[in-house]
Amino acid sequence: MAEAPAIVVGCAHPELSGSEFDQQYYMLDLGIAMEHMVLAAAEQGLGTCWIGGQFEEETVKNVLGVPEDVRVVALTPLGYPNETPSPKERKPMKEVVSFEKW
Repeated sequence: MAEAPAIVVGCAHPELSGSEFDQQYYMLDLGIAMEHMVLAAAEQGLGTCWIGGQFEEETVKNVLGVPEDVRVVALTPLGYPNETPSPKERKPMKEVVSFEKW
């Protein structure tokens, strides 16, 4: 991340997010938004790497001046990659999809 020309910091304001059944939506909402951005970046030839939970939230908040009541949920470096890794081998569909029952 230190060499990336930009780092996108995904923040959420939990009090402004909906919730139901003791589940706050901000984590899911931010995850969807970040993933859409990651896919759009890849379409433009940019590289990203989802960073969620592998950072010290308080440090990021202090460096960027993020208000205390706002959560830093995810980070992603954004830039043109130095290399293009080979596609990962995927599991067969029958190992990851169930129909009608588990």
